Amino acid sequence: MSNVRNRPPIGALTSLRGAAALLVVVHHMGLLMLPLKDTSFAPALQASGVLGMTTFFVLSGFVIHYNYADRLTADRERGILAFLFARFARLYPLYLPVILINCAANLGRAAYHGNQLAANVYSASLPVYLTGMQSWFYSTVNGFNLSISQELANNSWSISVEFFLYLLFIPLALYGGFKRHSLWHGIVLTVAAMVLRTAFIRMASSEEVVNSMSQIWGASQSVDPTHWLVYYSPYGRVFEFLAGVGIAEIWLSAPGHAHSARARLISRLLGVVAIAYIGGSLLDSTLFSAPRLYGGYRMYSGYSIAVPGAIYAACQSRNWLGKLACAAPLMFVGEISYSLYLLHGNLYAFFMVKPGGDLARQAPEMIWKSAAFLAILFVTAWLAYRFIEMPARRWIMNFYKNGMMLPALTPASKTPEG
Repeated sequence: MSNVRNRPPIGALTSLRGAAALLVVVHHMGLLMLPLKDTSFAPALQASGVLGMTTFFVLSGFVIHYNYADRLTADRERGILAFLFARFARLYPLYLPVILINCAANLGRAAYHGNQLAANVYSASLPVYLTGMQSWFYSTVNGFNLSISQELANNSWSISVEFFLYLLFIPLALYGGFKRHSLWHGIVLTVAAMVLRTAFIRMASSEEVVNSMSQIWGASQSVDPTHWLVYYSPYGRVFEFLAGVGIAEIWLSAPGHAHSARARLISRLLGVVAIAYIGGSLLDSTLFSAPRLYGGYRMYSGYSIAVPGAIYAACQSRNWLGKLACAAPLMFVGEISYSLYLLHGNLYAFFMVKPGGDLARQAPEMIWKSAAFLAILFVTAWLAYRFIEMPARRWIMNFYKNGMMLPALTPASKTPEG
């Protein structure tokens, strides 16, 4: 079992999850809500979305492995059932109403505008969304990619990926050789995940793969096969999740995180390089241009390498980086990050600023609409967290413990769940 001395800083992990959610919110604000798509801010806004999602999946691998690997290997049959209940209770209670309400809104809008094609897409894709499998397949419905075929609920694709990764984690934990935690095991897994992510992106970008997928499963109006494989599919994201599992294994390999001074120095240096790469990505194409580092899909590969190092450095730090990561505002955002992420796509449509015209003249409108959007979003997310997420999670886990008469599988260290 995980020694309490191995406990990662809860505040840092919670804050990092909040930071990831904010990156995605800013990405959608700038590119979809505000008329900044064709401005000098666009490259940084685009990068923030990619960075936010990579951070989500790496954190998920870290937290899931830290919390559940030992418990699954200790009691396989009960451990699997308890793990599935815990993850279902974490995600589905908010996911279900979001999907149903948005589908109803989509059908209503389609009927109002007389768009039978869109109505057919919403109806046909709903069962797959309810099962959380919309991102598992490259499929088109009347020309629309299945992963994002429920307008106003398209960001649920990442939750579908999470469901896939949870199922994958069960055999990984049981047969991955984690009964005894090993530093080298963690290093090899992390490095292998980084290399395979890069190789996967190259494979997904090949013309042979793109043409074959388009011919077999059809072409989509919105998502080409390469972008689906790299961004939306669980088959590309699994390597980021495994990198998170790897750095969690590294953390767990030494009691009290008591690695040697040389190992700590190396991890800090790697963390500095990783943070520098991430910072550079947000300035690329604005203050400078570095296509060999960030051009095309290189940034996706770069983030899969840099983000695990940055997360590990933030967790390890006890100085300015660690204190920044444990700042109270970010911890609050981290607590409500799931609601914040899942609900923001429903709200920004009410605060759209029409493109066109002089940006300077539109600045007052952009400022007040952005402030109103963020204020309403945070209040709504907190209410959803307080009155939907938490009560439903407690009810489901109490049902599991009392109704099924089985021991609970809850994180003993109360590490925030991804």
